[in-house]
Amino acid sequence: MIISTQMNVFQDGLMELEPDNYDENIRTALQGLKRREKDIVELVEESIKNLARPDTVQVSLAVDIQDHSVCIDDERIMKVLASLETNAVEAMHKGGELSIGVKGDEEQVVITINDTGTGISKENMDNILLPFFTTKPAGDGTGLGLPVAYNSVKMHGGKLEIKSNADPGNGPTGTKITIALPRGRPGLTKVILQEK
Repeated sequence: MIISTQMNVFQDGLMELEPDNYDENIRTALQGLKRREKDIVELVEESIKNLARPDTVQVSLAVDIQDHSVCIDDERIMKVLASLETNAVEAMHKGGELSIGVKGDEEQVVITINDTGTGISKENMDNILLPFFTTKPAGDGTGLGLPVAYNSVKMHGGKLEIKSNADPGNGPTGTKITIALPRGRPGLTKVILQEK
């Protein structure tokens, strides 16, 4: 299942965009970014260091990138990483593995966040980018983590891809999120949601 969605966030408030205004709204949002040159590996390492997790969840980091430099709003991207990593840990109720990877080329850096949790059901895949949609009990989640993360990546001209399997009959359960960020050139992309 593949779903394309176009949304954007302005100052952490979520709004749906009309296709006619999409390019203009992205340009306006990009003006609000505080871009600076950062070491993407150091940023990911810091996000892991700050991640609250039980001893039953093991975290690994694989780095395959020569040039660590990327021009981003590091505060926004740190929030994205923290949110996605926390979601991954919360999906592994009985423990598991959180594997994070960083790679890249001259054009972009790519961060993968892969968990061995319960996965996202096919029914919920259609809704995970909707503001306030959550499967957590009342009071345990706002339903804004993924939409805000997606929109922060989009504001950078990046791409967010989510692949998930919640059915053990189809193989190991879990979710893999891939974030691709241009090294410094804003652009426009789409999100792709895909059932494994």
